[in-house]
Amino acid sequence: MRYTYPLKRIRRGRHKANISIAITVLLLALILFLGFTEVDARQFFGGFGESFVRVSIAYAVSLILAIAMVVFLATSALIETIFLPVLDALQSFPSFAVFPLLLVWLGRTSAVTVIILVIEMIWPILFTLLSAQKQLKTDLLEAGSIFGATGTKRIRYVLFPLLFPALVTGSIVAWGEAWEAIIAAEIIVAVPGVGTYLGNLGTANSTGTLLVGILLLLLILYIVNKYLWLTLLNLSTRYQQE
Repeated sequence: MRYTYPLKRIRRGRHKANISIAITVLLLALILFLGFTEVDARQFFGGFGESFVRVSIAYAVSLILAIAMVVFLATSALIETIFLPVLDALQSFPSFAVFPLLLVWLGRTSAVTVIILVIEMIWPILFTLLSAQKQLKTDLLEAGSIFGATGTKRIRYVLFPLLFPALVTGSIVAWGEAWEAIIAAEIIVAVPGVGTYLGNLGTANSTGTLLVGILLLLLILYIVNKYLWLTLLNLSTRYQQE
């Protein structure tokens, strides 16, 4: 496994980061100049904050459940044989199909949107982890055992680094799917959020303001992906198996 980067690569990465920051600032300035005054900043950023919290909660729940399922399936070959086809079938089930039941049971609450997001997010994380777990090299696991990596040490120093690239990859996919789903979920459930705000702009035929709002949302998500997920993705390459 590789744990260090050449100095030139680090400097090149910093240079690219500076260029990305400059482009981001320029795009934001252009959007503000082109019509941000028509967007209600309090409603937009307040709604985005609420949506971000829902996505973050759903991600945390999905991550915990996915890891628990991986551990459960890894306990024996029989359990994997029985439950893996069931999980594979469930991932094809459309999450929005359970909307009517959730609305009846929970009403028009934020809990409905979070549950929908969990159903969307858990599968990419789960199956990327399962795939990576099956590809673990036995010599690396045996080396960890030889050097005394057992129990929590084995998880921290052996399994987590080896599975970290898959975890990041699955998380990126899940995060993207969540933002696709939350817009529709918030509009249907009618809870405060960026999806509801954009939906109201569409209902009011405020096309120009709606376009500016969509551009702002895309820019914010780009910034999050660029400086959070892409950073983690680059970090994960240090732990790839060779």
